[in-house]
Amino acid sequence: MWPGPNPPMGPPPPGRGQAGPPWAQAPPIRPSAGWYALPVLVLLVAIAGCVAVFGLLWDDSRVADGPPATGDPASGVQVRLSDGHGYFIYVRTGQSSPFACSVEMEGRSGYIQLTRQNAWSATERPAYRYTATFESPVTGTATLRCGGTEGPLLVTPDDTVNAYLGFALFAAVGLALFAVVAFVITIVRRGGAKRRAAVLTGRPGR
Repeated sequence: MWPGPNPPMGPPPPGRGQAGPPWAQAPPIRPSAGWYALPVLVLLVAIAGCVAVFGLLWDDSRVADGPPATGDPASGVQVRLSDGHGYFIYVRTGQSSPFACSVEMEGRSGYIQLTRQNAWSATERPAYRYTATFESPVTGTATLRCGGTEGPLLVTPDDTVNAYLGFALFAAVGLALFAVVAFVITIVRRGGAKRRAAVLTGRPGR
């Protein structure tokens, strides 16, 4: 029995009134597991974008792969056309560019506008040079006649759409690689954080 009405107070029991030792609480794992959503989202965007571009431009790509046609500018070039699609006109190297062209089909004919649209993607052709682009007003096999030039004409579908498809595929591959790298970096960083937490707490990090 201690003298006096109240016995002396001892240290509080463990876990009451004082914080536990610092090693008892695991530090948070960084980056969090939510970061895995970023590369997954980027990959889905890459796939969806690529599929959408190919779906929109697939018909144009098939037209762009159509056969070329050659012929005399005065008597006419028999060329297979698709309404609304562009076509490149080439003349022999050293010959003048045509100043006017017309398209005739099923007894009807009309002049077409010559432009330089998509000239940057016109393919080099041996013994020929690119001179103009026109948009077809009809679908089917038609006769193209041009004035102001001599020698054979070469007519090919505008294949610029294939360049756009290549750009879309390249961008999709780039985004996919970024997603893979981001996923790997997240795994590595979280693995390192878990190991550091295990060292500090004496138990595996979560």
